[in-house]
Amino acid sequence: MIGIALNVSYVIVEIIYGFKNNSTSLLSDAAHNVGDISGLFLAFLAFKLQTIKPSKIFSYGFKKGSIVTSFINSILLAFAIGAIAWEGVHKIMNPSPLSGTIIMWVALMGVVINFASALLFKRNQKEDLNIKAAYWHLMADALVSLGVVASGIIIHYTKYYALDGIMAIVIAVVVLFSTWSLFKDSAIAILDGVPNAINPEEVKAHLLEVKGVKSIHHIHIWGISTNENALTAHILVDNLQSLPQIKALLKEELEEHNIKHSTLEFEIIEENCIEINI
Repeated sequence: MIGIALNVSYVIVEIIYGFKNNSTSLLSDAAHNVGDISGLFLAFLAFKLQTIKPSKIFSYGFKKGSIVTSFINSILLAFAIGAIAWEGVHKIMNPSPLSGTIIMWVALMGVVINFASALLFKRNQKEDLNIKAAYWHLMADALVSLGVVASGIIIHYTKYYALDGIMAIVIAVVVLFSTWSLFKDSAIAILDGVPNAINPEEVKAHLLEVKGVKSIHHIHIWGISTNENALTAHILVDNLQSLPQIKALLKEELEEHNIKHSTLEFEIIEENCIEINI
């Protein structure tokens, strides 16, 4: 919540001085930051959704809501890209006088706030898709703001006002690259695809190394939420007497691959599974 409050305050400052100074780069950066604020809010909402207990209808609770919110965030950012690029082109074609000093100082404030906010998410950014999105967006914002600082200095000394529009285009490109990764990962997760951080072949190879396991088939891996993955599989074993030990080792191996929710069906060699080729 601290990160949200800091960024909301900064966006208000950017909008005020962006309009006062007629600066497209500041207003574009403000639009970019609004997208990140929505991302921070959605990440907070997703965390709350994951605490809701399962019910008869929603047997997994609302964990999938964290994936849906990350997808919504990517869509919102896509709309921001179009608006930013449009205004940038307009300003390049129709440059007007503005204060480079104001741009420099307001953007410098953004560098500090965005970097400080990103640090709040650094620790857990590898474990959750929404937190990862918030972290990298804030880091990208800090770099973009640094670029705006540089443009303000150049405008102040050269009076090259079209640079304000050029920076807006640069911001649009930065948003595009950061949004594409988020959109792709969240779209895959919505369709129950294999999470980007997991290699199915590697998981299968490691499971086959467990003593007593002869083969594995009908394996499916998907994300229950942005930080919890699941797996189902049929495991062919040489005998059922050592099943408790085999199962424990398999579960332990899966947790090493960040798969904490697994459902395993065990079979013996004499069985003929109709799904053996899946």
